[in-house]
Amino acid sequence: MKESSIKQKLNTTLDKIIDNKKIFGAIANIQSSNNSFSWSKSAGNLNKNSQYAIASITKLYTLAAILKLRATGHLQLEDTLSKYFSKDFLCGLHTYKGIDYSENITIKQLLSHTTGLPDYYTQKGENGKSIFDEVILKDKSLSFDELILMTKKMKPKFKPDEKRKAFYSDINFDILGKIIEIITCKKLNEFFSEAIYEPLNLKDTYLYDVDSKDSFAPIYFKKQILHRPLFIASAFSSGGIVSNAQENMIFLRAFFEGKLFPKEYLEELYIWNRIQWFPLKYGIGMMQCKMSRLMSPLFPAPEIIGHSGSTGTFAFYCPKKDLFITGTINQTTKNPFQLVYRLLNCFD
Repeated sequence: MKESSIKQKLNTTLDKIIDNKKIFGAIANIQSSNNSFSWSKSAGNLNKNSQYAIASITKLYTLAAILKLRATGHLQLEDTLSKYFSKDFLCGLHTYKGIDYSENITIKQLLSHTTGLPDYYTQKGENGKSIFDEVILKDKSLSFDELILMTKKMKPKFKPDEKRKAFYSDINFDILGKIIEIITCKKLNEFFSEAIYEPLNLKDTYLYDVDSKDSFAPIYFKKQILHRPLFIASAFSSGGIVSNAQENMIFLRAFFEGKLFPKEYLEELYIWNRIQWFPLKYGIGMMQCKMSRLMSPLFPAPEIIGHSGSTGTFAFYCPKKDLFITGTINQTTKNPFQLVYRLLNCFD
């Protein structure tokens, strides 16, 4: 198929997603690894350079930082939490069937969501609401210590590293961010800047905080605009970065092309376990989505690896098509996978 025909199909596909009921704006950026193809487009109330909260795609940046520290000998993936936190701080974080596993949780288990720790973001707390439920109603700030305390009051799902079990929980990556700060003696955004932003010349990517002057594109919950700067600032290493599709693409390619850490580390990350959102699986710090034709009768769905975010963001590599794709639909009530696959299938 001619490049012009592919781009015309991509343009039409992205334009069609705007329904002004749930999706009011979209951005997508696609590149081939050999640079023979490049396309980017925006639709609705977003433009190509719009900055947006990338949500859990932040986890890929945290993973890259951890792997960089591993490469420089500052940590090992088998390091336990007892190396970085006091016994008093950890006590009761993970008590399962009367046994406290907190001190023995490893960095690798945090990265792979195999700790069994509960998820404060989606699970209901003592007041009968999850943090997501609360934030939909009102913006709120949460400190790391508050998140740890909330987690301690919830029941773990299973003991750490129980065979073939994984449960996606933001607290895993919140803890990893704190470990990075402890090792480097730097604020997380400072280390991200040193290890990721500056080497890749990212000018519009940063870890959001309440003092940030830059604004980012509105996030929607159905038709409601959610302006939640306090919570996004609290999301930290699990979901607090603001970027744009172009710079997210630069990062994504650098991640898979070995520009941030030794490329041989990548193969170690592809250990896939099912998580609570079928058919998604989780490896070491990244997602995999793969569906057969039986599971997806409307369109083929080849393997993509990378990460999505709860605000409708996406950053994936498709090995079969050798394509990278980044962007957002900025909607919390609709996942972006249908759009991702419809765009990728424009190349068939």
